[in-house]
Order: sequence, then C-alpha cells, then structure tokens
Amino acid sequence: MRLRCPHCDAQLDVDDAKASHRKFLQLNCWMCGRSSLYEVARPDPNSSTIISDAPEPQDRPLIGIKAEDAPTPQSASLDLPTGKVISISVLAGASLGMERPLSQPLLTIGRIGGGADFEIDDQLVSRLHCAVEVKGDAVFLRDLRSTNGTYVDEKRILSARLEHASEFRVGTSIVRVSIIPA
Repeated sequence: MRLRCPHCDAQLDVDDAKASHRKFLQLNCWMCGRSSLYEVARPDPNSSTIISDAPEPQDRPLIGIKAEDAPTPQSASLDLPTGKVISISVLAGASLGMERPLSQPLLTIGRIGGGADFEIDDQLVSRLHCAVEVKGDAVFLRDLRSTNGTYVDEKRILSARLEHASEFRVGTSIVRVSIIPA
C-alpha cells in the first residue's frame, strides 16, 4: 500500500502485512525524515492508497525554503515544467558519461543495486543517496540522509535549489543538472 507524507508529500510504500493487523502506523518519511502517525483503514481492494486526514499540500508549510523563494500554491506540487527538458549527467567518476532525462518530477540517485531511479557506480554513494525534485520551474536537490553527504560547491547540503548547469558531488562522482528549452 502507499501513503503520502503530510509534510513533504513524498510517497511511502508500506508492506501490507506490516499494516494489516494495526489500527495506527507510525512511519518516518524517506524524503524529509519526519515521523507521522497514520490511521490504517481496512484496505480497499480497488486502491493501493490510504487517505489520511493530513492537510492538502498547499496548506502545509514549506520546510527548508525561504519565504521569498516559496512557490505559489499552483506550483507547490511536484510537476515537470512545460517547454523545458531537464537531464542529469555524470561528469566525473566511474559512471562518467551516464545521462538521463527526467521523465517524472522526482528522481532518486543512488548506488548501483540500491533501487534508485539513477544508479551510479560509486561505493561512497548510499543506496538512496539524494533526490532531484521539480516543482514547476524550480529544481531542488535533497539529501536523503546519506552516509557521506551531498555537496554543492563543496558544502554539505540537506536541500539546495539548482539552476541550469548546476553541479553537485555524491561520493566521488560529480553530477550536473541541465535545464534547456524543449
């Protein structure tokens, strides 16, 4: 079954067996790390989502974003921009030359075999190391509580806004985000 984090709207996959015998379930979000309590309803055989009483995304505070940078309610949800192509490419490291366009507004980056959307051959990269997320015209990089950190301009970050040709480091690999007109 799938749940949504009430703080950052990330999808949380939950083993049905883990939730089937409980009335309430407490989970930590993989994206923002915050803990939430969910009331587990009887599963609907036609749905894989549990709807919680959490407020809609527009009603939630935006964590880690300055007020002047906050998106409007229309662009607060994850969404690819129209008329632009966003791609991720590896500039240095064992996976040099790998490139992937974003076909969805959230792309996880991690070590090969870890289950990330974009897997890099680098032993210093966590299985799910960081995520690139797109909210309208804004592109954000979020560290997913990686062991060795995510770096922009050699400063360890938890979250950073990226522009065209922004580069960041995960493990020993340098990755670039390109945002170009379609």
